[in-house]
Amino acid sequence: MLQADSLKKILLVFPLFLFLFLTSLWITSTSPVTSLKIVSGIIILLISFFSTELALYLLIFSMLLSPEIVIAKTAAREVTIRLEDMLLPIIFFGWLARTAIYKDLGLILKTELNKPILYYILASFISTGFGMIMGRVSISSGFFFVLKYIEFFVVYFMVVNHINTERQVKKYLLMILATAAVIAAYAIVQIPMGVRVSAPFEGGQGEPNTLGGYLVLIISLTTGLIITIRDGRYKILLSILLALLVVPFLYTLSRSSWVAFGAMYLFYLYRSEKRLVFAFFLAVLIPLIPLITPQEIKDRYSETISKNASIPSEQVKIGGYYFDLSTSERINTWGRVLGDWVEKPLFGYGVTGYGFIDGQYFRTLIESGIIGFAALMYLLYSIIRTLYDGLVKTDDPLYKGFYMGLLAGVIALCGHAVGSNTFIIVRIMEPFWFLVGLAIQSKGIMASTKPVA
Repeated sequence: MLQADSLKKILLVFPLFLFLFLTSLWITSTSPVTSLKIVSGIIILLISFFSTELALYLLIFSMLLSPEIVIAKTAAREVTIRLEDMLLPIIFFGWLARTAIYKDLGLILKTELNKPILYYILASFISTGFGMIMGRVSISSGFFFVLKYIEFFVVYFMVVNHINTERQVKKYLLMILATAAVIAAYAIVQIPMGVRVSAPFEGGQGEPNTLGGYLVLIISLTTGLIITIRDGRYKILLSILLALLVVPFLYTLSRSSWVAFGAMYLFYLYRSEKRLVFAFFLAVLIPLIPLITPQEIKDRYSETISKNASIPSEQVKIGGYYFDLSTSERINTWGRVLGDWVEKPLFGYGVTGYGFIDGQYFRTLIESGIIGFAALMYLLYSIIRTLYDGLVKTDDPLYKGFYMGLLAGVIALCGHAVGSNTFIIVRIMEPFWFLVGLAIQSKGIMASTKPVA
């Protein structure tokens, strides 16, 4: 037995030393900046191998706080990658190596979402494969976009394979909320500048719609925890966080995010035990909205829909009201999508095979056909069903608030996806799938734990 253990250690240590030796030779022939990047990657890889927990903390922090790096320039635009685009593969390979050495850790844990995830991946691969064969999809762009989709599920499986105690659930939830507080504070600082707020390192134009989707997810989660947690100290802290999140959320001026917030509010109005409180706030706020709403938000609404049109021939008119040019173009694109989809209804044109569409449901339909659309709907339904099952089966205040908040977040993101490609946006989906993995694993923990709040 001792010999077998010694042999395993040798087999582990020797390749590691060989890898470090070859890397050191390479570093000596590169620039200082490149060397720093290589060393940083090696450190992250080693952290991932020896401590999945620390690697996941790094991942949480990088999801919204990672810089954007220009790797190439073309005549049309800069080609960029984010830190998490590099961090996640490094963490994944470190985790993969760890599971290869320690067989008892497992690679893919069986969960309620495995089949829906598999169906969605297969639908994306098959539709994109057909698109490549027919010449509609570039091999490189199709491959890397589908790989990007899989990246979200890597986060999910890393979390479900690592989480096995209540203490871990609480620590990761705290880290996610703390990161959100940093993001919100950063966004609030931008408000006096008179710009649409966005997350750090989003480039020159920023991505307010992405920040809005992320914030509405965390707002949903925080609201659920406030409703169920009994400890007054935690309620106060969570209420402060909620206020901190709502302010920059409004100033994203993201119409898709506002729709998402409405969907979330309707969910709490219907499902929450505090529905009367939500109804009261709604009744009080509606008359006050014209008085308390900042002018920027009023302007954003009035420019979206009005009785007058600047270019009537290009603006969509519904019920006597004209939509702005941006919204009208989006609606017209959806109409074209439905017209073109009937030509390839089963598997669509392939991922990236049709062109840009702003709206997740229409994009999935045209790119992956009815098969891919059905797979996405089944995946979302499975998440909702699993969270609802956890919600009705637990009396634990922490888990009840967690499931309710995340369930409200899923409903909100479904609303956000009407006008945005929500379920393929990295900075929304990485924290979303991290939270889903946390919720799935906590279902197995909650039966053996006492209320913690």
